[in-house]
Amino acid sequence: MASDAVVEGVSGAAGGIVALLSTYPLMTISTMQATRGKASAGSGNAVGSKARQGALADIAEAVKSVGVRGLFSGLQPALLGTAVSQGVYFYLYSLLRDLAVARKHAAAGTSSLQSSREQELPIGASLLVAALAGAGNVLLTNPIWVVATRMQSNRHTKLVPGDAEPPAGPLLVARDIAHTDGVLGFWKGVLPALVMVCNPTVQYVLFEWLLARLRDARTKAGRKGGPTAGQIFGIGAVAKLGATVMTYPLLLVKSRLMSASATTEAAMRYSGTWDALTRILHEDGFLGFYRGLRAKIVQSVLAAAILFAVREKLYALTQKALAATPAVKLAKAK
Repeated sequence: MASDAVVEGVSGAAGGIVALLSTYPLMTISTMQATRGKASAGSGNAVGSKARQGALADIAEAVKSVGVRGLFSGLQPALLGTAVSQGVYFYLYSLLRDLAVARKHAAAGTSSLQSSREQELPIGASLLVAALAGAGNVLLTNPIWVVATRMQSNRHTKLVPGDAEPPAGPLLVARDIAHTDGVLGFWKGVLPALVMVCNPTVQYVLFEWLLARLRDARTKAGRKGGPTAGQIFGIGAVAKLGATVMTYPLLLVKSRLMSASATTEAAMRYSGTWDALTRILHEDGFLGFYRGLRAKIVQSVLAAAILFAVREKLYALTQKALAATPAVKLAKAK
């Protein structure tokens, strides 16, 4: 139902915002690490001067240089991007899943009183639904993430001690992108981003599979009610961990393409996705594709766990509130 899709979209957007605010400093550090190669890591940049330091050391160095505010550079467009992308993704996913479930029952000549989200789809159908929802999300929100990534990276945020220049705001960064790269500059990294649709696809399909197994186990054990918030948190974390490790190289390439501008040093500018892949492999080796992975794993896993926990709770509360309205009660009585 469309109303279910709206609830899914709003719940997903709210969960994404809470998750982003909870983990944004780690997201910033991961982007800083991912957008510097060996050349920039050896430069005088305060954060980049220690190529192999961990996330905590990077956070301490950044705070010492520009204060806590520096860890939240790009937060405004990131909040907008998260709200839009999570809302769009879960809305589209819910609509497409409803269609897939209806088609399954039509083909089998069966029906069910359960809601579509409580019914399990074949893996192939789940992958297709998640991929289509993810592709639509990427095409709509890529410009927002280009601005956010540019602000997170040290191309616009000065991280040299004593530099009083404040970080550029989102409108100024967007104007700079339009001026130096043209309109197409807002679509930098869209190819790896589209390929990376497999990340939320793998994550959400794995989450649904684990959730279905958990519900089966609870039913067999005679437990009433849905999974607890702690259980949702746990399986959300496991699902995101697997998806992140599998797709991180593409995320790194996307971040570098999005963060590069006309003023970026030549060693960190790429003509496209293939050029970035081959040069990173040649200059940094295979492990270069996993620069910043530790910070990203912590941020992604924690954010995904929070997102799913908040989203499931909001969805359940909203559905309960809707079920108590006079209009819904009257519809059920009929």
